[in-house]
Amino acid sequence: MMKLEGGFIQNLGRVYGIYTLGFLGFVILMAILESEMASRVIDKKAKKEFAKYRTKIKKAEWTLKGMLNHVDEPLYREQIGKTIEGMTKHIRLVQPNGEWCVMDYECAIRPNKRGDDTIMLAVKFVDAKNERDLQYQNGVPLVDVKVDVSGSNKELIEAIQAQNAASNGGDPEMKALLKQLAALMIQKESGSVEVKPEEPAEELEIPTDFEG
Repeated sequence: MMKLEGGFIQNLGRVYGIYTLGFLGFVILMAILESEMASRVIDKKAKKEFAKYRTKIKKAEWTLKGMLNHVDEPLYREQIGKTIEGMTKHIRLVQPNGEWCVMDYECAIRPNKRGDDTIMLAVKFVDAKNERDLQYQNGVPLVDVKVDVSGSNKELIEAIQAQNAASNGGDPEMKALLKQLAALMIQKESGSVEVKPEEPAEELEIPTDFEG
């Protein structure tokens, strides 16, 4: 499991003092979160196999005062599931050429930026296909257009690129269309995509106060 400084055990005393009446509920919330996450993590064999594969980290948080006595177990489990689903969708939107799985996680009680005690969750996703990061410029993937650009595909790409160039790259609809087209091409011929040597894609990192 990911090791992050100032975790659950270290904060129990302070949290108990603040939320005496809701302490049992807090412990239950943490237990449910651990249970939900453990069921989503890949097995040890896969972890070893994917140890050097590309990864992305996402985080979420829930304030204690907004959770205690306000949610029941089914609702909380549903919230956790939707949170993980949202994280995965966001990664796939930016890096659609991968097969993203939950590799590891850590949950802890920490004060957020406003000083509110918060249940924080950090999730490490791994690409089981270990594809290279897609690079972006003006919201458009920088992929080698030699990937299946024969016939109508070539004409379509050139038409979209020309329209995007005419708008100086400022047309959001053209950006979205190019992005969708690139994603479809990548999914169809994932093994032949060449990424241009641009600056590395921005990596989502755990903030300083959430690192181990």
